[in-house]
Amino acid sequence: MRELTEYEKLSVDESRDRIAAVREVAGERLTVLAHYYAPDEIVDIADYVGDSLGLAKKAAESSAEAVLFCGVRFMLETADILMNRPERIAAREGKRALVMAPDLSAGCPMADMITAEQARDWKKQLETLVDFNEFTPITYVNSSSETKAFCGRNGGAVCTSANAEKVVREAFKRRPKLLFMPDSRLGRTTSLALGVAPEEIATWRPSLPLGGLNPNEIKRAKVILWDGCCPVHQHFSESVIKKIKADNPRAEFWVHPEAPRNIVDLSDGYGSTTTLIDVVSKAASGSVLAIGTEWKLVDRMRRQNPDKTILFPAERPMICANMAKSTLVKAAWTLENWMDGEPINVVSTFDDVAEDAYRALESLL
Repeated sequence: MRELTEYEKLSVDESRDRIAAVREVAGERLTVLAHYYAPDEIVDIADYVGDSLGLAKKAAESSAEAVLFCGVRFMLETADILMNRPERIAAREGKRALVMAPDLSAGCPMADMITAEQARDWKKQLETLVDFNEFTPITYVNSSSETKAFCGRNGGAVCTSANAEKVVREAFKRRPKLLFMPDSRLGRTTSLALGVAPEEIATWRPSLPLGGLNPNEIKRAKVILWDGCCPVHQHFSESVIKKIKADNPRAEFWVHPEAPRNIVDLSDGYGSTTTLIDVVSKAASGSVLAIGTEWKLVDRMRRQNPDKTILFPAERPMICANMAKSTLVKAAWTLENWMDGEPINVVSTFDDVAEDAYRALESLL
């Protein structure tokens, strides 16, 4: 097996050339997927760049036998589940598709804020006071395969920021109440947008008995949110936003719904990463926009839209350090090991977990 130390002195151009050589030999057997928050050098080599919803769909559609997925672990788990359905493995004559990461340590702090064991304990505590069958458990795609499997086993679903309102709306058609995990920010904004009253939304704090709620609050709640969040999207500044609007009366402020509710309330609109990109690309020349999402993407928007003024609504740039772990050097290392027949950084999911998680993931497809 080739060691990473062999690659650490490669230049960007040398790494890019070695990746290109692998791809030329591999042809359609290999696909490279990258999230919008990946570094520019990775975005430039990807076959497809997208948000969580788009990447999940691309993985589901892919006929490649191997994928280099430049994102974070929960995304690779989702791709593995979708690409390795039993019927797809059978079509490949029993061969699993390989889902590989440039850096296996790239995780998601939000996804780590709830475990399947915590979800089961949440259910157990609620069952002492309410009928759990009245609740649909929904997990944001930023969660582990085991958490998704918990939702699948309990009649639940997976959502992304792009389809959260649709998934929650459908959940309310089936059952009167829901649990939303792990992102309380997206859960609150989505619930309010669908007409749930603020007093019918409760936040479950897992470190406290009964989530820090009293029995009446639990019984009254139509939506119970797990107290999780994306650290990157928590640092937008009310004072910076207000100053931007004061200095630029025609400026529009758009934010990702992982932001706190007070920031969403100051916005002219909110939406998924793809939505924010569309807002900027479709804005008239000369427009002034403040965009509240991960810094690397906002900086790329600036460079791709030189005829517009794009501002960042925070005191300092906020970068997703885990997304930044995908580099050309690590991509070259991973791909050349795969080409040698010694794949590394492979993410796979146990069959029983994958089957239950797929039941919840079907809401994305």
